[in-house]
Amino acid sequence: MSERVFVTGLGAVTGLGLDVAALWQGLCQGRSAIRRWQPEGVSDFPVRYAAPVDWNAFQCAYRSAFWWQTPMERRSRFGLAAAEQAVNDAGLTLLAGDERRLGVAIGSGAPERDPSDLLLALGSDGPDWQRLYRRFAELNPNSGLVNGNDQLATLIARRFDLAGPVLHFSTPCAGAAHAIGHGFRMIRRGEVDAMVVGGADSVLNLPTMIGLLLLGAPSIAEKYGDTLCRPFDRDRSGLVAAEGGAVLVLESERSALERGARVYAEIVGFGSAMDAYCITAPHPEGRGAALAMQRALRDAQLTPDDIDHINAHGTSTPLNDPAETLAIRQVFGDCAGRIAISSNKSMLGHLIAAAGAPECIATVLAVRDGRVPPTLNLSQPDETCDLDYVPGSSARAMPVRAALCNSFGFGGLNACIAVQRHA
Repeated sequence: MSERVFVTGLGAVTGLGLDVAALWQGLCQGRSAIRRWQPEGVSDFPVRYAAPVDWNAFQCAYRSAFWWQTPMERRSRFGLAAAEQAVNDAGLTLLAGDERRLGVAIGSGAPERDPSDLLLALGSDGPDWQRLYRRFAELNPNSGLVNGNDQLATLIARRFDLAGPVLHFSTPCAGAAHAIGHGFRMIRRGEVDAMVVGGADSVLNLPTMIGLLLLGAPSIAEKYGDTLCRPFDRDRSGLVAAEGGAVLVLESERSALERGARVYAEIVGFGSAMDAYCITAPHPEGRGAALAMQRALRDAQLTPDDIDHINAHGTSTPLNDPAETLAIRQVFGDCAGRIAISSNKSMLGHLIAAAGAPECIATVLAVRDGRVPPTLNLSQPDETCDLDYVPGSSARAMPVRAALCNSFGFGGLNACIAVQRHA
């Protein structure tokens, strides 16, 4: 059995705004969510810029929600809000049939930690986990020390009374893409009628940002101010961390047609691969990335000539961008030069485990609308990054028959999703 898989609902909370309209309009208009930032209570942290969600606006929009008082991590709040948007957008509550045919697949990363929680473990003799356990009641109820890492997936399932499979993916920067891909495959195999898929993350807390800084991942440059996220540019200097959540509703063709659902686009393929090279760097030849794209194309029964757009992983790091360029050249050969490639991270920042979710939404809308967002801040292309990265500050109008969305994570975990226009 092989079901076609349609996208019937979208939801997003990002630094560009609190819904999908704000996300898509911001990307097409070349608006950036990146601004000056410091961790709470710190004034001299080396990382000076990030792409946070407007927390005050988010609270105003959702503090009346019945779930607001439930203890949960910040990222889970973003993800649950995005899931509500997507489910409502899809009219999923109108889906007829057995509720066990509806499932959830979500990607998120390392648990958020409140520094004050960790201080509870300290005594005159140093840190002691038993001391922390004894003071459990004093922990921040919204921190990752209290909430399970799969919290968002279970919250969504409970919120909408979904009794189908509930999956959580923690595969660094490819987490949301893996969730979307596996949700797609479950529907295609006929195991479920619909899946609520995507991811949410917030690394904008001191413990997590210290970890990323020790890995050498985020940019600490100040030369370009809030335009320092420069994918494929010779002056790129590292990723810019972000937060937020994005969710899609995927549904079988049969189910969508039976209830007259609106269809944004069709998910037609998924590929995943492992670099097996280095925990903190991609293979310099992009081997794992190339294999993921090849597998997505094969899974979708598409050829390189069918692809008009690639939503690149495009992290603005010295190692990723040339490796991704080599991978695209390896897969697409002579076709590589005509493909419109863009990095949403130049405007959204890097949502880490959730990155693939808003980027997949942008890919879906690029296919639907025939508009490819730009790669912002690309003023001096690196000589090793010599493809068409849609430079400028506004979307390019062009037919997009099919597109790929790349997500490549720490440890060489690679995922690629193939999207096709709905006929």
